[in-house]
Amino acid sequence: MKGKKISSKLVTIIILIIIGIAIGLLIAFASAVMIHKTSGEEFCAKCHTMKPMAESYNHSIHGGANNKGIVVKCVDCHLPHDSTMNYLITKIKTGSHDVYAETFYNLKKEDWEGKRKDREYFVYDSACLECHSNLKNETMSNMKAFLGHKAYFSGKTNKTCVSCHPHVGHKDLGDYLKNKK
Repeated sequence: MKGKKISSKLVTIIILIIIGIAIGLLIAFASAVMIHKTSGEEFCAKCHTMKPMAESYNHSIHGGANNKGIVVKCVDCHLPHDSTMNYLITKIKTGSHDVYAETFYNLKKEDWEGKRKDREYFVYDSACLECHSNLKNETMSNMKAFLGHKAYFSGKTNKTCVSCHPHVGHKDLGDYLKNKK
């Protein structure tokens, strides 16, 4: 009799473990799908206030206007890529703020042109270097590029990628913002 109790307890524990693993896998899969579905222009541009940004992005090299067919997602630039945890936390914070702002702010009065001056806050160097990982090696063979990036790679400047490349990712964004008004 005692052997049957142990085996029924063992079966119950195994069933609970299997159910727990299944629930964990389901949550992980749903999270991965949600992260993927909320990462690109088709999701980000659903908010009316992001239309000019999406239009200028679509006409930029990063938005697919290049001869290689490469299309970068919004989160490839606008989220940090230094760690998975930082990426996810920043995605949650940024997304929550954006939903709150769309709901409660008067975004018609927002100074979008002025926000462009704070681009270092919205674009992460770790994101740039995620795709442009060969930049340091490539600049070594090109004297003009090397001189332009020397202080950056030696750590002698606080400038970020978008400090020197202010229009990257959104071709003629200023024009799209003016047309919005």
